[in-house]
Amino acid sequence: MVVAPTGSGKTETAVIPIFSRVAHSKKQDKIKVLYITPLRALNRDVFKRIIKYAEGEGLRIEVRHGDTSQSMRRKINLAPPDILITTPETLIILLSQPVMLKALDEVEWMVIDEVHELLGNERGAQLSLSLERLQANTKYPITRVGLSATVGNTAEAAKFIVGTKRKCKIIEDHSIRKYDVEVKYIEGTITDVVDHVIEYVTKNYPSSPVLLFTNTRGESEYIASVLKERSSIAIELHHGSLSQQVREETEDTLRAGTAGIVVCTSSLELGLDIGSVELVIHYGSPRQVSKLMQRIGRSRHTRGSSAKGLIVTNNPDDEIEALAILERVKEKSIEDQIVHDGALDVLAHHLVGMTMQFGTVSLDMALGMIQQAYSFRNVTAEELIEVLEVLHNGGIVFFDKEEMTFTKRGRSFRYHFENLSTIPDILKFKVFDTASKKIIGSLDQRFVGDNGEQGSVFVLRGMQWRILNVDDSSLKVNVEPISSAGINVPYWEGENIPVDYTTARKVGMVRTKTIVTPFTNKVIDNLKLGVIPDEKNIVVESQRVRNTIVMHSCFGTRINSTLAMLLSAMISAKSGHLVDSRSDAYRIMLSSNGRILEQSVRDVIADEYDLQDIVQASLAGTHNVNWRTWCVAKKFGIVGREAVYDRKSARFLYERYSKTALAKEALRELFHDKYDLQNTSQLLEKIKSNEIKITWVEVDGFSKLAEPILDHTTKYYASPANMDKGILDLVKSRLMKTRHRLVCVRCGKWEKVVETGQVNEIPSCPYCKSRQISATFYSDYDLPKIVQKKIAGKKITVEENHKFARAWKVSSLLANFGKIALVVISGYGVGADTAARILRNMIGEEEIYKQIYEAERQYVTTRGFWD
Repeated sequence: MVVAPTGSGKTETAVIPIFSRVAHSKKQDKIKVLYITPLRALNRDVFKRIIKYAEGEGLRIEVRHGDTSQSMRRKINLAPPDILITTPETLIILLSQPVMLKALDEVEWMVIDEVHELLGNERGAQLSLSLERLQANTKYPITRVGLSATVGNTAEAAKFIVGTKRKCKIIEDHSIRKYDVEVKYIEGTITDVVDHVIEYVTKNYPSSPVLLFTNTRGESEYIASVLKERSSIAIELHHGSLSQQVREETEDTLRAGTAGIVVCTSSLELGLDIGSVELVIHYGSPRQVSKLMQRIGRSRHTRGSSAKGLIVTNNPDDEIEALAILERVKEKSIEDQIVHDGALDVLAHHLVGMTMQFGTVSLDMALGMIQQAYSFRNVTAEELIEVLEVLHNGGIVFFDKEEMTFTKRGRSFRYHFENLSTIPDILKFKVFDTASKKIIGSLDQRFVGDNGEQGSVFVLRGMQWRILNVDDSSLKVNVEPISSAGINVPYWEGENIPVDYTTARKVGMVRTKTIVTPFTNKVIDNLKLGVIPDEKNIVVESQRVRNTIVMHSCFGTRINSTLAMLLSAMISAKSGHLVDSRSDAYRIMLSSNGRILEQSVRDVIADEYDLQDIVQASLAGTHNVNWRTWCVAKKFGIVGREAVYDRKSARFLYERYSKTALAKEALRELFHDKYDLQNTSQLLEKIKSNEIKITWVEVDGFSKLAEPILDHTTKYYASPANMDKGILDLVKSRLMKTRHRLVCVRCGKWEKVVETGQVNEIPSCPYCKSRQISATFYSDYDLPKIVQKKIAGKKITVEENHKFARAWKVSSLLANFGKIALVVISGYGVGADTAARILRNMIGEEEIYKQIYEAERQYVTTRGFWD
């Protein structure tokens, strides 16, 4: 295991001696070395760099991944190279093909690049089992060489590479590179941040390429567009959603040393050779020490030179967090990568792969191989049987319980090749603005799954939107625009990069120092809470008027998630009022219809219980667990890859499979990614022993320090009384453009299509002179016919009678209230009864529009419960 910072020559350390050995061994037209890299984008780059060493030793080298042409695949099959570069997913394909298994049966060396990228996710778990299956296929013991950037848990990373029963030598570069990083807080909007970046780069780096990292693709797109608008500097984009060709052109621009700014995400974080970059800028906090080191470490790639970086933000949280992370860099304190332990959906896929590799497989043989892989060292025979039963019942494998063997079935082949990736297919939800009645963009399914609760706020197209409800059946998120002051940092999915306990505690320590900007100091000094929230003090702000509390708790993303769920569940159970919760790395917010009392919170913390049971019970039926169950069901082959996510179906799946490996895996993934039971339990003990103190403060208004969680996720809706004037103007303008079909309900002979704004007063029927005029949808061609049938005494259906009755109600409203009644029924989902209620309670024109919009919101939010 070779551990060293990016750009220090790890690849050469591994491949030069291996190639030299292979060149002097006997050639057999077999693959001797496998070089595994986690991203296809790396292949081209790694290939360029190591092809020289291979050819220098007279060795053949090829690349095989998802984009490799059929002709090249045939060439590799017919004449295997000495060295093959591939990805974890493609290795699984190779292990199911007899011709490639033969070509791989003399592999002696394996280099696994960018190990730190694989450790904490299921791709790593998948690879750890592939390595054991490959070893079972070869004649020789394979020497595995892992290459990794610096990680916190080096010893565990080494075990991950070699498996459970083999020795491993760790070679680590302990010389810590110096990081010359300035943290700059800009009071203002993202545009102000961009202006500062332009000025800084123009003044200090006019002739050098500069990288500007963001945490999300959305941020990178937004910042790049503002940069292009406001500067003459050449601006390029690089992120995973762009085509391979666009990415490669950008990489070539960097290598050429062309001046300009490349706005990028984690796609440029890994070992791509991009030449010398003098400066790396980071928008917002990188959230993690490892991310800062990898990203800022892309600058000044010469040995011994310090990395040069600028972290620029318009958010006080980010400023303090960046300073805390830089302190950890100096202390050589890096996050542990939490290895997945016993991912049962990955195991299911490998079991099917084993039937293709070995034919009939005995339980003992499978278990022996599985437990050799570090990520599956704790899997029991019982769990293996549970997984096989789900696969057997799904018609994917045949499991013989008497012989304790399993073999492939008709569905095995398709299932195996449809599920190579551990990353779930993400569908897109359309975002529908209920004020303008327009589609404004899309959100991916995972974002909706994690953040799609009523009241959540996110940023799209540079504006803030509050979720009214999620319509799973039509893949639509109904939202309204908001313009509450104080949100500068958009609430994008990438902000879900978790902040660990050590960084969050360090933020608490930094808060008590005076090394931050005057503005951030002002935010902290003006708390009026008596105590600065830090690693030893939890401060709770309670605003009784809103039945909402904000608990300042510097314990990191996963601990605060666990604590929030515990408090929400237990206070709800004891008070009888539903308590909603939200959390980030430094705060927990609880809100309820009932009063949240100090004693209730203290009682929950002082009590004893099984945290796992409470969190598991609280998760049942939530969007989070439904989404995970759906993804896991796809990976188990229970749900087709092309199936559209449906919350009700997902909930049914969770209940149907609640006692099986499928539900167990959905919960395991959630606990791994979002919660930290062990450290939360320890934290509760520290609070009980008074090592960590709680200060409770009643406030009239929340402090600046509480704003991030209120702005992003508050359940405090804009009630009609304080509705934003901008929303009202949008609603008014839309209602005036609504098209209606006016119909005479006396004779049914006269009809006319009009827009609300075109009508000054309700007309009379030109045929029968009646003032009994109704309004219906402009596309409703049936109403005039229904009226004529009714007048002629013909038989009409129940549905037609219902439409006729509604038309009479509406005509009465138009006759009594005139044009304003037409305005009210222009509302989305506003029927005759709702319109009558609004008109009866009419106070003034503005109030009418507020009431219409409130009725529309009510309709959008509750229509899913309608028959």
